[in-house]
Amino acid sequence: MIEYITIEIMKQSVLYLILGLFAIPMLVSAGQSCGLMPRPITSIKAGGGGMGLIRGPFRTFVSTVKEGRRHLAAAAVARAVSIFAMYPVDTIKTRIQMGQANAFNVNGLYKGVGGSLVGQTPYGVLTFGSYEIYKGALLKKFPDVKPYFLYAVAAVLGDVTGSGWLCPSEVVKQQLQAGMYDSTGEAVRAIWAKKGLKGFYQGYTGGLARDVPFRVAQLTSYEITKSFYQRMKKNRNAEKLELTPIETAFCGAVAGTFSSAITCPLDRIKTLLMTDSAAYGGSVASCISKIWMDEGVSGFCQGLVPRVAYIAPSAVIFFIAYEQVQQRMK
Repeated sequence: MIEYITIEIMKQSVLYLILGLFAIPMLVSAGQSCGLMPRPITSIKAGGGGMGLIRGPFRTFVSTVKEGRRHLAAAAVARAVSIFAMYPVDTIKTRIQMGQANAFNVNGLYKGVGGSLVGQTPYGVLTFGSYEIYKGALLKKFPDVKPYFLYAVAAVLGDVTGSGWLCPSEVVKQQLQAGMYDSTGEAVRAIWAKKGLKGFYQGYTGGLARDVPFRVAQLTSYEITKSFYQRMKKNRNAEKLELTPIETAFCGAVAGTFSSAITCPLDRIKTLLMTDSAAYGGSVASCISKIWMDEGVSGFCQGLVPRVAYIAPSAVIFFIAYEQVQQRMK
C-alpha cells in the first residue's frame, strides 16, 4: 500500500512542482480570467461609479468568506496549533541552516513565536481557506480535467493569495530565531530603520520559490493519499468516508515528509536571503551561486533532518485539527 501511494505521489507531484516554480503569473492570470481570483481595478468612472466597482468585489468577498467559513475556521485552528507545538524544532532548523555552533541551545527556542503566530495563522487561513474555495470552483468549472492537476493549480493560487501577508512575519521570526534581536518589537524597529518597508519583504521571491512548490507537493500528496483511503473505505462499503484521526495522521505524515524533504534546498535559500540578504547577493540566483561555490551540493541540504522532523509532525497535527474542525462544523 505504501509503495503504491509513493509511486502515485511521485508521478503526480513532479510535474506540479515544475508548474509551481515557473507558471505562477500564468496561473494567476488564468484565475482572474476564470473568475477565481479578483482582477485589479484599472479605472473608476466619474459620478460615483467607483462605489459600484468597490461594492461588487466586496459583496463577492463577503459571500465567499461566508460560504467557506468552515474551511477558514479549520485552517486558523489547525495552523495555530501546529505552529506552536513544533516551533522549537523550527528554531533549531533555522540555526543549523545559518551555520550556528549552538543550534541545540534550549535558550530562546520559543523566541519570536508570538510574531510567528500573528503572521502564520492569518496566512494559514488565507492559503488553506482559499485553496478549498479555489479547488471547489476549479472542480466544478473543469469536470473533465484530472482532479490532481486542479489540486495543484488550487495550491498555487492559494499560496500566492497568502504570500503577501506571510513574508514580513517570516523575516522578523527568522532574525529572532537567529539571535539577531531580543524581542519582536526590537526586530521590527531595527528592520524598519535599516530598510523601511522593503526590509520586511527581503527574501520574498525566495520564500515564494520555496512555498509554492512545497504547497503543491504537500496538498497534492495529501489529496492523493486521502483519496486512496476513501476508495478503500468505499470498496469495503463503509458507512462514513470521512477519515479517522489515525488515517488523517498517516496522510499528513506522508504529505509532510515528502514535501519538506524535496523543498529543503529552497528553504535554505529563503532562510539565508531573509537573515543575511546582502551577503548572498539579494536574489535567488546569486544565493544559489554562493552556496554552490562555498559549500557544494551539501550546502543545499543543510537542515534537512530538522526540517523533516519539524514539518512531518506539524503536518500530522495540522491535518488532524483541520479535518476534525471541518467535520464538526458540517
